[in-house]
Amino acid sequence: MNGLPGTGTKAFFLLFLLIIIILLQLLSQNQFSRFSQRLNSLEKIISIAPVQNQIPAKQVGNESSFAKATEDEGDWLVWALAVEPKTLNLISSDQDIYTTWMVFETVFEPLMAYDYDEVKLKPCLAKSCQVSDDGLEITYTLRDDIHFSDGVPITADDVIFTYQTLINPKIDAQLVAQSYVDVDRVERIDDKTVKFYMKRPYFLAQEVTSLWQVGVFPKHIYQFKDPQEFNKRISNPIGSGPYVFEKWDTGDKVTFRRNENYWGTKPKIKKVIYKFIINDKARLQALRSGDVDMMIPAPEQYAELIKDKNFTKDFRCVAYWSPGTPYFYIGWNEDTPFFADRQVRLAMTEMLDRKGMVKHLLKDSGQEITGPYQILTRENDPNIQPWPYDPNKTAQLLDEAGWKDHDGDGIRDKNGVPFRFKFAYAADNGLYQNIANVLKDSAAKVGIEVIADPVEWSVLITRINDRKFESMIMGWGGQIIEDQYQIFHSSQIGKGGSNYVGFKNAEADKVLEQIRRTMDEEKRIELSRKFHSIVHYEQPYTFLFSRPTYRIILPRFENVIIHKLGLKEEEWYVPKDKQKYKN
Repeated sequence: MNGLPGTGTKAFFLLFLLIIIILLQLLSQNQFSRFSQRLNSLEKIISIAPVQNQIPAKQVGNESSFAKATEDEGDWLVWALAVEPKTLNLISSDQDIYTTWMVFETVFEPLMAYDYDEVKLKPCLAKSCQVSDDGLEITYTLRDDIHFSDGVPITADDVIFTYQTLINPKIDAQLVAQSYVDVDRVERIDDKTVKFYMKRPYFLAQEVTSLWQVGVFPKHIYQFKDPQEFNKRISNPIGSGPYVFEKWDTGDKVTFRRNENYWGTKPKIKKVIYKFIINDKARLQALRSGDVDMMIPAPEQYAELIKDKNFTKDFRCVAYWSPGTPYFYIGWNEDTPFFADRQVRLAMTEMLDRKGMVKHLLKDSGQEITGPYQILTRENDPNIQPWPYDPNKTAQLLDEAGWKDHDGDGIRDKNGVPFRFKFAYAADNGLYQNIANVLKDSAAKVGIEVIADPVEWSVLITRINDRKFESMIMGWGGQIIEDQYQIFHSSQIGKGGSNYVGFKNAEADKVLEQIRRTMDEEKRIELSRKFHSIVHYEQPYTFLFSRPTYRIILPRFENVIIHKLGLKEEEWYVPKDKQKYKN
């Protein structure tokens, strides 16, 4: 009898203690769990998004386990890409998304890397990361077993060399260096420990100091006396990752082979090849013939292919949304006599039927957008409505801005300057060509002449970096957690920044600066939505649409999983009896 009350008190105390421990754990993980919740809501929205043949975020194909497939090493993965990059050097302003796809995490590895399902930074080359309470000191301790592909151990000196190289003003890495403006310095504590000091709080400080999307470069290979030595090194990347560079056949392909000296778990696929096939139809033909194993189809191409039951039977068709899914826009260079005026930029937006683009060009597999944030994140304000498609309003806005046909030649003009401009885009991109046609036709109806200016991708990138264009179409994507500072802050006009259109707005600058300093996620989301409303009003871009990521893959590959961050080819394998390439 006397034992019962005591037992109840003890049980109550233990239950209370357990609840306290759980609450503390939840609080410590609050920031990441909120983001995870956003991604979970992303999955729910995907289920109602107009994406045909949508595959849920789970394993695609056979349910065999990567871990059990130790005997299934071998075979190659051959990509078909529409673009050949200018460089394989991630510390270069010439690097692009194709450079990143080829060498980041495959050749060059960061200190911390995003987990593809939890969407949080976890140790990679570092075994631990400690952040001071004020967020201004970040200390990394390196693993003891890591080394580069040549067997040389990775030390703090390599981390410091990488950082000092990318911020060196004589290195052509201004686009990369802009991400490190809030880093004050890095200090070598010992052979395996480095400490970064921040000038001020930055909500992405851990991502940046982890050398995310750069990786650690081996000092003993890349060190230089003349910075031009480094700048000229566009090929033969050497790092610590699971693959090593084999060769670059310019104009044809880049080949990587498995790093047999890899410090971590080796991938099963022994060779990865990126073949450059510019034409959409030619890429599909190469896939059908078995010359390539995977391609990125054009949206209209994907929409048609998944209607073909015979095709979907023979090929794995994948469409998914994820953080980093790009949005597409038309950028108006505000240094031109046309686009410095917000009223003209708005007129250009209302001139274009963006819903019609989604319906006809994307075959309803995308979504019209109103700003620069990924449409399924909380930073994107769903209450902001797209500007209407209204050619009559376009004409009115242009008249009010002084652009009228004063000389009767059918082309609007102002102060003797005809409203005639070039529209630059990547040649052989079918989607961009279609949009160029829509822009040209729509503009002609309101008295504007658009001159299509298709150029090779490498030429286009150089022009855009140098801001030598009048208008252009591009896509932004790749950021897991978004910071719009480098794209829209006025300090990022020229000199390696990404504010290509020359957008200047004091209020926008102030909000972007506040976002970077705000560590509280809820306050940062509120500020991000405020920024969203500013750019929606100002229209430095005509925000067109976002669409899912598309891939078409040959079915012999197993363990093809759609994670929250997308596909991870390093975990794929091919059963022995299905392997195509034997060496």
